[in-house]
Amino acid sequence: MLSRSRIASILLLGLGAALIAVGVLLPKVINSDPKLPLDVPPTSYTMRAAEGVSTKLTPEGKREEVVAPLRRQLHGELIQPADADKVSLRVGVTEMRELPAEVAGTDPLTELIDANIWTFTIDRLSGEFLAPATLVDRMAGVPRTVDVKGHWVKFPSGTEQKEYPVFDDFMHDSVPAAFVGEEDRAGNKVLHFRQTISKTNLAEKYRSYVSQISVDDKSGFLQYEGTRDWWVEPHSGSVVDVAEDINLWWETREGEPIMTYLRFDGQMSEEDSRRLLAGALRVFKTPSLQPWSIGLISSGAILMFISIVGVVRPSSRRKEQSVASQQGVVEEQAQ
Repeated sequence: MLSRSRIASILLLGLGAALIAVGVLLPKVINSDPKLPLDVPPTSYTMRAAEGVSTKLTPEGKREEVVAPLRRQLHGELIQPADADKVSLRVGVTEMRELPAEVAGTDPLTELIDANIWTFTIDRLSGEFLAPATLVDRMAGVPRTVDVKGHWVKFPSGTEQKEYPVFDDFMHDSVPAAFVGEEDRAGNKVLHFRQTISKTNLAEKYRSYVSQISVDDKSGFLQYEGTRDWWVEPHSGSVVDVAEDINLWWETREGEPIMTYLRFDGQMSEEDSRRLLAGALRVFKTPSLQPWSIGLISSGAILMFISIVGVVRPSSRRKEQSVASQQGVVEEQAQ
C-alpha cells in the first residue's frame, strides 16, 4: 500500500505537469495580438497649411486660384459589417479653405474645395485592404468601385522597419512608404515612413470632374506630385501623425502649366498627434502573457522535481522495516 507521502508526491507530479501544460498553451489559447478594437471612436487626422493655393469656380463658371490657409482632413469611423477578423471603415476626405473666424461657416461652398467618402474593409490585425473600395465624390454622387491594395489609415500590428504599400487617395492607388527612421515621442517609440510621389498624370489613371478641364481653349490634364510622411506607433500599427507636401495642377499635353488645383504643405498639430499617440497606447494595450507563461512553467517544473524526489526517496516505514530486518539477520547469525 502506498504511503501518504507517496500519494502526495504523485498528486504534486500531476499538478506540476498541468501547470507546465497551461504555461505552454496559454499564449496560443489567449490571443494577445493587438487587433483593431471594434469600439474605437471616430478618428480624425487634420492637417493645416498656413498658406496654400486652391481653385474655385466663380459665379460665371470660370476657375480662379485662391491663396488662403488650407485644411485637409481624413475622418474615419468603423462601420458594419465587422467580425473577429475584419472590419469595415468609412473615411471622409475633405479639403477646405480656412476663412477668418467672423465669417467661417457662413459660406460652405466658398470654404469647401473637395470632399470624398471612401468605404472599404480591412483586416483587423494587418490593416490590409481585403476587397475593392467604394468611392463617392461630392460632385458625381454616384458610387464607384476602386481597386485598392496595401494599407491606409492603419499599418500592421507589429509594424516593422521596412517599406509598406500605402494607399494614396489622389492616385487611387498605393505608393510605397519607405522607412525613414525611429523617433522618440514622450518616451514612446514611433516609426517614420515617407511616400514620394513622382509626377503622375491623373487624367490617365481615372476620370473625375477635375481630371481634365478647359481653360482659354486649352485642355488641361491634372498632374500630381509630392511627399507624404506617416508616423506610426509600431505595436498597434496606429497612425499618430501625418504631414503632406503635395502639388496638383493642370497642364497641356505639351507640358505647359495652366492652373493650380491644390498646393498644400501642412501637418497635424503637436497636440493632435500627442492625443492620437496616447489613444493608441491606451486602446491597443494588450496583456503580456509571457511572464505568466514563464511563471507557470517554472512553478510546474519545481513541483515536478519535488514530487519526483518524494516518489524516489524511501519512506520512513520502509527504512524502519529495513533496519529491523537487518538487525534480525545479525541476531540470527550471532546465535
